[in-house]
Amino acid sequence: MGYTYVMSDMHGMYHQFLQMLEQISFSEEDTLYVLGDVIDRGRGGIKMLLDIMSRDNVTMLLGNHEAMMLDVVTMEDLSGPLYEERMFRWEKNGGGVTAHHYFGELNYKTQAKVIAYLEDCPLYLDHVTAGGKRFCLVHACPDLNGYADGITDERVTWNSLVQLTPEYRKKLLEVLLWTRAEGTMEFPEGQTVIFGHTPTLWYQPGSPMRFWHGKNCIDIDCGCSYLAHDNNQGCLGCLRLEDMTEFYVS
Repeated sequence: MGYTYVMSDMHGMYHQFLQMLEQISFSEEDTLYVLGDVIDRGRGGIKMLLDIMSRDNVTMLLGNHEAMMLDVVTMEDLSGPLYEERMFRWEKNGGGVTAHHYFGELNYKTQAKVIAYLEDCPLYLDHVTAGGKRFCLVHACPDLNGYADGITDERVTWNSLVQLTPEYRKKLLEVLLWTRAEGTMEFPEGQTVIFGHTPTLWYQPGSPMRFWHGKNCIDIDCGCSYLAHDNNQGCLGCLRLEDMTEFYVS
């Protein structure tokens, strides 16, 4: 029987991702959950995304950077003010390198596969169990207000958002993909919320980039994106859920 691992916010640092898989001796018996933001900032985002897509034992959740990508690449008209607005937002957040590799190196068939994969990625998972414990996995912050209650699908994905009103869709995406959870937030008992999106320095200023443990929650974004800008303060973290062992690659 294999182990269950969680990583988040690799931001194109494909070499560090492969190093981490080697460090944890990741095998076909293991399961890995990636909590979004595979792309942007670093140069290996598309390559890492294609790698993840090829692995049956890796489940990727959507992050806000993948959402920005979908907002651009699913447009029927790749021109005009709306396209320019969405592309500007994506590029402003480090998406230029991803757009370059996506549009410049992938054929239309592969582009379509990437879109279909991302649109089917869960936005959160709240019934993950390992080592006798229950976990809620999300990129940024759980949906504590029940915005997703109107979705009848087993998993809440980008595709299933059509079941919501525009107002609730916007609120749900804002919470799940963009909200920075306050360090004083208290999540429901009975499960541990594991999230990324917010570098752990947000909660523990002056400390090394290591996991931050709050009340019933753990932030695992250790600033891997910093490495894309030659800032060695960040690293990639990985959490093994069965025994809560922490692994790091800088």
